[in-house]
Amino acid sequence: MQGFHCTGNEASQLGTYVLLTLGLSNFMALPLTFLIGKRYTIIVSVTVFLAANIWSGEAQSYESLRSARILGGMAGGLIEALTPTILAETFPERHLAKAMVVYVGFLAVGAALGPIISGAIAKCLGEWRWFNRVMSIAVAVNLVFNILMLPETTHDGTSLNGGAVLGGQNEDEVPRKTECKTEENKIENVTSTAKTISSAEQVTLKREYVRRSFSLHFVELNWKAFLISFFQPLKLIVLPQVLVTVIIFGLTIGWTVIASILISLIYTQPPLLWEPLSIGLLNAGSLVGIIIGLPIGGALADMLFNRATRRSNGMTSPVTRLPALLPGALLSPAGCVVMGFALRDPDNYIVVCVGWGMLCFGLTGSANVLLTYAIDCLPTRAAHIGVLANVTKNSIGFAVSYGAVNWFRKMGPVDQFSTMAGILWGSYLLVIPLWVLRRTLEGFGARIE
Repeated sequence: MQGFHCTGNEASQLGTYVLLTLGLSNFMALPLTFLIGKRYTIIVSVTVFLAANIWSGEAQSYESLRSARILGGMAGGLIEALTPTILAETFPERHLAKAMVVYVGFLAVGAALGPIISGAIAKCLGEWRWFNRVMSIAVAVNLVFNILMLPETTHDGTSLNGGAVLGGQNEDEVPRKTECKTEENKIENVTSTAKTISSAEQVTLKREYVRRSFSLHFVELNWKAFLISFFQPLKLIVLPQVLVTVIIFGLTIGWTVIASILISLIYTQPPLLWEPLSIGLLNAGSLVGIIIGLPIGGALADMLFNRATRRSNGMTSPVTRLPALLPGALLSPAGCVVMGFALRDPDNYIVVCVGWGMLCFGLTGSANVLLTYAIDCLPTRAAHIGVLANVTKNSIGFAVSYGAVNWFRKMGPVDQFSTMAGILWGSYLLVIPLWVLRRTLEGFGARIE
């Protein structure tokens, strides 16, 4: 604010513009994959994100800094939208929740660690530009790892299961069907299996890594699919599984944004006048809540799913994960109530941290369960569900960031946060019909897919 002589409102807009562009750019992620594939889309996005961070660190005016932040938000949105579909393609169904909770957890942990790191840098180095410079170094390292360790995950017909014919194998290589005699069928099966194993041995891990990492095999330039994919995510919003997921996911993120804005406002103003590092350390509460929620939203959800699958002789049902969200459904809204009463006397900062941790527990402990459930219901539409979830959470975050302060001044902390808790509890009640009508919804989802 002092460097560019901007108002407090202009300074806060730097964050709100990022939230807006993070949400809107999600719609571009899936279309780009039909042109250059997921790997190259992510690499290009991280490269642009790196350039935006370097630009932010060296910006010489408020307008230049705002433009750099907008560009960085657009690049970041492309990255976060593709992760759900990469996880759905990479991990088996029995481990999907554990994989998904790592994704959601890192999104949440990043938001919690950011203020702590920025506060420490501001205190130790005395200049805000160094935060962007440190970020640039971290993003550059991330880019190198993406180039080396992120192969294309799109399936092309190749199967790792025994008996599957590898992509690129000619039909002539498969033994012709002979007459329907038992002995001849046995010979044919042995011959087919032998040829499949021989082909699999030829496709070495190194060749597959090179093909998926440094070739143009998955660069399709499919312009028709590029245009159609802009509108495909919107059709899924009519599905109750998806609608409830994006509502709860979006509200939890939105309330977290409100808490972050108001806590920073309250503790920087007189009579408290806390330093940036002290305010950043308040995020330790949210960080603890996120970490505690990891095993519940991941391992517990998968354990319930796997146990139900064994009891039903291999018949899978995504809805069996939903009981795992019960702790988060109770604790996350209750955290809003705790924060509301604690903020009447900001000296109770320990209680504020506890309430903030309870709220953020819902991100990994319950919102992730719903996201995994929705993707497990429609695995081929994982990218579309990811787009809707990210657009919703960032749009709600953008909207509430404008009205949070006026809402606080008009109602006070207790009434505001109690209202937030009531809305969040009400949204969790929408999960009950998902359980009661699970058979009907599974059939409806199968028709949509």
